[in-house]
Amino acid sequence: MENPVSVYLDHAAATPTAPEVMAAIAEAQAVAHANPSSQHALGRIARRLLEDARDRIMAMLGGQAAGIHRDRLVFTSGASEANHLAIVGMASGAGAPGEIWCSRRDHPSSLRAAEAAARQGWIFREVGLAANDGTAAASLAIEEEATKSLGPRIVTVTLGCGQTGSMEDMNAVAGLVTRANDQGNILLHVDATQVAGFIPIDFHTSPAATLALAPHKFAGPRGIGGLLIRGGVAIEPMLAGTQEQGLRGGTEAVGLAVGFARAMELACADRDQAVWRVARLRDRLEARLLDAARRAGIPAVVIAASARRCPHITTLAFPGLDRQMLAMAADLAGVCLATGTACASGSSEPAPALIAMGLPPEVVRGAVRLSVGRTTTEAEIDQAVERFTPLLTFGTGDHGPRTILRA
Repeated sequence: MENPVSVYLDHAAATPTAPEVMAAIAEAQAVAHANPSSQHALGRIARRLLEDARDRIMAMLGGQAAGIHRDRLVFTSGASEANHLAIVGMASGAGAPGEIWCSRRDHPSSLRAAEAAARQGWIFREVGLAANDGTAAASLAIEEEATKSLGPRIVTVTLGCGQTGSMEDMNAVAGLVTRANDQGNILLHVDATQVAGFIPIDFHTSPAATLALAPHKFAGPRGIGGLLIRGGVAIEPMLAGTQEQGLRGGTEAVGLAVGFARAMELACADRDQAVWRVARLRDRLEARLLDAARRAGIPAVVIAASARRCPHITTLAFPGLDRQMLAMAADLAGVCLATGTACASGSSEPAPALIAMGLPPEVVRGAVRLSVGRTTTEAEIDQAVERFTPLLTFGTGDHGPRTILRA
């Protein structure tokens, strides 16, 4: 018997590429196959397409594209590289080591970048997460009050957490940065990757020095990301070269940049409707799975249920069951979900943010992430619940699924 066609509930890891984006990439590659650094006619065509894509993305993110202190958008290979360039690049450009603050809600690429900065003499400070919503703003404020540091500081903030779905309190973070910069120097890096396709971003009015994102989270191509850098912020390249304003060497991928811009345009065009529709699907999925767990006698919970959350992510914990076994069983049943961020999928460790929130061990052990997207249908939600429910309700004997899935 063939396996059923999978219901894809892992949009937080990557989304299907929109047909309009694929068409834009194909069209760009057909006319802009030349190197955009070349001086001949075809090279100039490629350069125009590249810079047009950059300008369009900058405008949609609220970047300042003109003036003596204009912002810069650097194309990278993805959000992981953008996070690394921001954190290590600012650390290298600061002139003297200081403190760097991260939390366990940050993507592994940000944490690894902070560790790299620490090897350059920076002091690494891990801030805690609130138990109820998994955000870091309150702990950042406590840390700031306790240290009163006058040296350079780099603070990383994840706008939408890929592990819990909770949204950071950016108003509180902005207040912290404003107060701290009256006495010292805070450089704020914002990782907006998980939510850039769902919420409006105005870089000009934000407190961020840098902001990272990648279009594969909103129906765009893989293999490209972007780092928006505020005018006047000193940043050193990680891969030196003449391309990308001297901040990233290597021939630019013009087709992917065009696809990036097209994906962002599509996301902005239907953002309000998409947020409402996707959140409604997420809530339907949550409610039906919680009901199935209740009928099975499992005290399932939604992580960070009281928080303001990304519209597309729910992290559900099924205490008494093992998250990895549950994810594998769901896959065999034709439901694609995750036990953490995709970049940490090869690890057997639980999501770090859940541990940092101080959740009970049985909740952490039984937590899985499900995420919907613009292409998800109500029928797929119902089908996923139908396939997932037997893993919770059937087979309480010695050889049934419930026994096999127990933590």
